[in-house]
Amino acid sequence: MMVEDVLVDIAVVLGSHQMTIRDFIGLNRGSIIPLDPTPRDLVEIRANDHLIARGEVVVKGDRVVIEVSERVRAAS
Repeated sequence: MMVEDVLVDIAVVLGSHQMTIRDFIGLNRGSIIPLDPTPRDLVEIRANDHLIARGEVVVKGDRVVIEVSERVRAAS
């Protein structure tokens, strides 16, 4: 197996919100969780839970995609 063939879990983080356990347990279908960023803020792109880039949410036809805006260098 070549290194290019190794699978990486990619996650896009739109925002975050803190809530109490009571509120978390009370979530149901249709519940709304407010997120902290504005629509113009960049989303975080993470590989195996490490921040690697930031990007912008773009709607292309019937698809929602992430356009990479900047790469993030690993902290040393």
